[in-house]
Amino acid sequence: MNKQQRLRNIAEGLLGGLAAVGFEGPWVWPHHRWEGAFYRAWRSWPPSTRSDVFRAFKVGGSADGRTSQGRDILFSVKRTSPFAEFKTMPLTQEPMGLSPEEYLEIWVEGATPQEWMDLARMFLQEMDEPLPA
Repeated sequence: MNKQQRLRNIAEGLLGGLAAVGFEGPWVWPHHRWEGAFYRAWRSWPPSTRSDVFRAFKVGGSADGRTSQGRDILFSVKRTSPFAEFKTMPLTQEPMGLSPEEYLEIWVEGATPQEWMDLARMFLQEMDEPLPA
């Protein structure tokens, strides 16, 4: 996977995980608010160490291309993504006609659906957002 594919995979996993745990959206947070929370959740998420599938992240990224900024994840979401309208609409609960968990299982690499859901929950906790019931 190249850099953009890894970023897109993370975006789909995070957004799919958020949908699976009941976060409705839309994503209304400015980057200066959510990126720190994402970095903390990402560092404590065990699958994040899989460098064959995932990017490394740090504030400001790096000129050598070895690390990315968190906001790069969201920039990678394509119009063809079932979550393409994540900034303006609630997250779809039927991505590609599937449940969010099925979508994660079939379309997202590097972690199980439960692990993506764990990342989503950790992220929401870091954001001090109430966890959906």
